[in-house]
Amino acid sequence: MRRLLLLLALLPLVVVSPLRGQTGRSDQRLEAFIADVAALWREEEASSLAELVPSSGQMVLEIGREAAGPVQERHAAAALRTLFADRESVSIRPTRITVAGGEPLQGFGELSWVSRSRGVTVPQMHTIYVGVVWEGRGWRIREIRVFP
Repeated sequence: MRRLLLLLALLPLVVVSPLRGQTGRSDQRLEAFIADVAALWREEEASSLAELVPSSGQMVLEIGREAAGPVQERHAAAALRTLFADRESVSIRPTRITVAGGEPLQGFGELSWVSRSRGVTVPQMHTIYVGVVWEGRGWRIREIRVFP
């Protein structure tokens, strides 16, 4: 009888687990996702970045003053390839990561990107805003904004 009472008393502790939208695991997953995005950016993997669009098949893309608005995966890849063709990365690192909440779960990451025009030695610093949404079992990129 004691075992049964003890088991019943501990049952809520076993059954109750954090929800997907709570911080902790979501923060860690988003942190890892943004680190992966930074690695893809460093490697100039335009197609791999573009493949991370949500199921809608579109992402908002803004590079400097050129706002492309919602674009399809292939257009995002082409715009990123053009950006990477003109610049070479010196360094890139995540600087801010936030799970914003909502349904579906949303968040964002900011990357600090130091790059230079190809053939030029003077580097420039950029901030890359990566807006994300949780779909199924992972984060997807809903927007990328590159600020000079």
